[in-house]
Amino acid sequence: MSLYPYQTLPDDWELFNAEQAQKPLPDYLQSYYYQPLVGASQQMQSTDFVAVDIETTGLNAQEDDIISIGLVPFDYHRIYLSRAQHWLVRTRRLTSESVVVHRITHTEIAEAPSLRSLLPEVLPHLQGRQMVVHYRYMEREFFRHAVAALTECNFLFPVIDTLELETHYLKQQQSLPAKVLQKTLPSVRLPNVRERYNLPAYENHNALTDALATAELLQAQVAKQGLAETPVRELWF
Repeated sequence: MSLYPYQTLPDDWELFNAEQAQKPLPDYLQSYYYQPLVGASQQMQSTDFVAVDIETTGLNAQEDDIISIGLVPFDYHRIYLSRAQHWLVRTRRLTSESVVVHRITHTEIAEAPSLRSLLPEVLPHLQGRQMVVHYRYMEREFFRHAVAALTECNFLFPVIDTLELETHYLKQQQSLPAKVLQKTLPSVRLPNVRERYNLPAYENHNALTDALATAELLQAQVAKQGLAETPVRELWF
């Protein structure tokens, strides 16, 4: 099984997608890779997004499992909550410690469908939209490892990462003395960033709520940082 190493991404996403689409993939993956990426000059203000969040049994994508997935479609102007999706995912790796964090119980997980059965339902909601996450090393890595384990296929996608956008913005706003003294930047955790943008406080560690929180945050970042006319690809990570 050939996989891209952790944190290593294709230099040419279009070429990568084209190569993947020619491989013997499950139908839902092949359909995903056939979908065109956003155009080179397509601006943030005219793009369809989907915010993605997951809850997991732990923080190690190679050892832990996805236990819930939340998706919220949106654009520069609106969030489409009526089209939001939330799934619980069956796993045998649920621990008492993780239950305390996300409050998803063993009973709920035992009655949930497997990730294998859910992927053909989940991926069509991602096609044709630019994916947005808060901290890409969770969502992208967990999906990559999970799909590889189930299908022995690569599943990689370019994202806009609201955490990275905020980190870059904070560095730009930092004063010269602060840079010289290497002062620590403010927290870029999702609740802390939202607070700085005067967005409402939500309960954390629910995939659907966190996806909504991420969608609202990107809208606020685009407005405050003047990114409406920025080409989407300039913000890919």
